[in-house]
Amino acid sequence: MTRRIRDCRRCGRAVGKPDRDLCARCHWAASHAPVTHPCPRCGVDRVLQPDTGRCVRCSRTCRQCQAPVLFVDRDLCKECLRRQRRDADRADCPRCSKRRILRPATGLCGSCSHPGRPPNPDTACVDCGRVTRLTGAGRCRSCWERSPHRITVRAANLAEALADPPNWLGTFAAYLVGRHHPSRACAMLTRLGKHLTDEHPTHPQALLGAVADDVPLARALEDFLTASKLALPPDRDERRAAARRQSRIDAVPAPLRPAVTGFAEHLVAGRDRARRAGTRPRGHTTLEARLTAVRDFAQFLTARRCKTDWATADVGDIEAFLHAHPGRRASYLTGLRQFCRYALRRRLLLIDPTAGVQAPQTMAFRGPTLPVDRQRELFRRWSTDPEVHPHEAFVGLAALLHGATTQELQHLTDDDIDHEQHRIRLGRRPQPTPLDPWTWTALQRCLQHRKNLGSNNAHVLITMQTKATRAAASDSYVKQTLREVGIQPRILRSTRLVDLIGTVDAKLVAAAYGMTSEAVIAYLSDHVDFARLPNP
Repeated sequence: MTRRIRDCRRCGRAVGKPDRDLCARCHWAASHAPVTHPCPRCGVDRVLQPDTGRCVRCSRTCRQCQAPVLFVDRDLCKECLRRQRRDADRADCPRCSKRRILRPATGLCGSCSHPGRPPNPDTACVDCGRVTRLTGAGRCRSCWERSPHRITVRAANLAEALADPPNWLGTFAAYLVGRHHPSRACAMLTRLGKHLTDEHPTHPQALLGAVADDVPLARALEDFLTASKLALPPDRDERRAAARRQSRIDAVPAPLRPAVTGFAEHLVAGRDRARRAGTRPRGHTTLEARLTAVRDFAQFLTARRCKTDWATADVGDIEAFLHAHPGRRASYLTGLRQFCRYALRRRLLLIDPTAGVQAPQTMAFRGPTLPVDRQRELFRRWSTDPEVHPHEAFVGLAALLHGATTQELQHLTDDDIDHEQHRIRLGRRPQPTPLDPWTWTALQRCLQHRKNLGSNNAHVLITMQTKATRAAASDSYVKQTLREVGIQPRILRSTRLVDLIGTVDAKLVAAAYGMTSEAVIAYLSDHVDFARLPNP
C-alpha cells in the first residue's frame, strides 16, 4: 500500500514519492503522451501527421478544391459534394446544347421550354438604311447607340420614376444632346436619378454639393445650372486657395504659428473688405506670397537663429535672412514689412525690424528674350509644319507676332473673331488686332480642331475637360501649349515688346496694346537710340 504524502493534482489519488505531484497512473500517462504541435492550417495543438505535416482533420482534403473534409468516409468537401449532386441532375439540352436541368414535359431546358417572342425580322435602319436586325426605335445597334433620342427617352423614364421630378430635368437632357455621347449622357442621367431618389436634397445649389465627387456629372450639372441661373458657381477657387494658405501656415514652427494664423486671417479680412468697398482686392497669389515670406523667415529664425519668439527678432535677423535669399529680397522684404506692421499693432513686436532695411531694384525689364535665329526657327515650325498641334501654333504665333498674353488667348471666343477683316479682339485692347496670314491659318486650324471634337464651347482653345461646357481652358493649359519647344508665351510676348518699343514710339505701343505708360517705360530702360544722337 502506497503511503500518502500528498494528493495527485490531476485525479486526487495518493502520491507516494516526495518529488512528484502526480500519482503513478497520471505520471505514466504524462510520460507516454504523444507530442503535440500547432497545426499550420487550423492552429490547434494536435499530433501532426508525418506525411502531411498537419493534424488528422486538416490532412483530409478535398480531391477537387483541396479544402478540408470533416467526415472520414468522404473525399469531397461540402461545396464540391453539393455541386456534384446538382450536376448529376443536369444533361445536354437538345436545342441549345447547354448542360442544364431538363424539364420532364418538354425534354428541354427552362430557357428553351419558354423561348418567348421570336426575334424581329431584318429591316432597314431608319438612319443608315442598312438591312439588319433592329435594336430599338427603328435603328440598328450602331445607330441606336449614337442616337440622341436615347437621352430624351432616358430623361422621360427618370421623370416618371421620380415622385417629384425637378422641372429642369427635360432641359438638362436637351443640354446633354450634342455635348456628350448618348451612352455617356444616359449614364449621367442614371447617376443623377440615384441622387434624386436616395433622400438627397433636390435643390440645385445643394445638388451641386451632393454630386461633387462624380466629376463628369458635377461639371455638366454645374455648367447647366449656372447658365440657367438656377444655382451659383461653387467657390472651388476659394477653397483651393484656403487649402494652399493653410499648408503654408502648417509649415511654420509651432511656437510662431499662432501669430502667422492671425496674420493670414488679417489678409483675408482685408481682401474681403476691399471687395465689398469696390476697390482692387489682393489676389490669392499675393496673399500666398506674403505667407510664404513669413513662413520661410519663421523657419530661418528657429533653424539658424534658435529663436522661438517673434519679440526677439531684430534687424540682424532680417538682414541675414534676406542675404541668404538675394534673388527674392524685394518680395520677401515686402511680406515681412506687412507682417511686422501687423505684429506691432497686436503687441507681438516692440519695434519694427524692417524699418531701415532696403531692397533697391531697378524698374527696367530684366526678363529673358529670344534671339533672332531662334525666333525664325520657331516661326518656320509654327507656320509650315502640319504635325504641330493647332493650339501650339496659334499661341506661339499670336504671342511672337502680336504680343498676346496668356489671359487674352485663354478667353478668346467666336464673338471676338472678325472673319471678313481677319481681325480678332484681344482682351482690353482698344482696337481689334489684324492678323497676318500665318496666324490666321493657325486660328482656322484651331476652329477646325474644335469642330472635330464636336464641341459647342465658344472659346477657341478648348480641352477634353471643357469641350462639353462653356468654361475656358485653364491658365496652366495655355502656358503648357509650348512645352514641346521649351518656352512660355510670356517670353515670346516680352521679345515682341522689347523689339517694338526699341524701334517704334513707346506711346504708340502703349496705345495699341492697351498698356500704361509706366509699363512701357520698363521695356525702354537702358535703351539708347544712336540714330537720334547729335553728330560728333
